[in-house]
Amino acid sequence: MKFTKDEVIGVAFSKLKPEKRDVFADIGCYSCKVSAFFSPYVKKVYAVDLSLENIKPEYVKDNVELLEMNGVEFLKNYRADIIFFGGTKDIEKMLRLAFDRGTKKCCVSAARIEVAIKAKKTMEELGVFKEIVAVCVWKSYKLAGYTAFKPINPVFLVVGVSSCSME
Repeated sequence: MKFTKDEVIGVAFSKLKPEKRDVFADIGCYSCKVSAFFSPYVKKVYAVDLSLENIKPEYVKDNVELLEMNGVEFLKNYRADIIFFGGTKDIEKMLRLAFDRGTKKCCVSAARIEVAIKAKKTMEELGVFKEIVAVCVWKSYKLAGYTAFKPINPVFLVVGVSSCSME
């Protein structure tokens, strides 16, 4: 199942530090879980995905607007202060559009190192690259009466901050 783990959302939140006046976009939102987490902390949330069939109704809060479109189309027609990229197709083009249109901060969630490197290089070219954080989560489970740990696939969070956001 494709959804962002709570621990990854927590790390992304700590890096993006939203403010109540911000407009937040969750591009590649899938279930809308990231949108739901950020919604109490921002003015408005755009939850964007190619298909809205996986949206969980309990994640759609009052200030969340669902948009069925690709990320490039969204970025050509809308503006957001902070963006979480859960979908990474055309990531270089989306990053350029986002920062050209005034985005202050973004976080690209990439399961593949090659995608993380593409995002990093594009952010460096734009002068917004801050860091890559590798999030490796291990969850406990019972094994023969004891506690063992099972790893969840690592995720790379590539963080970008524009100079105007003073981060």
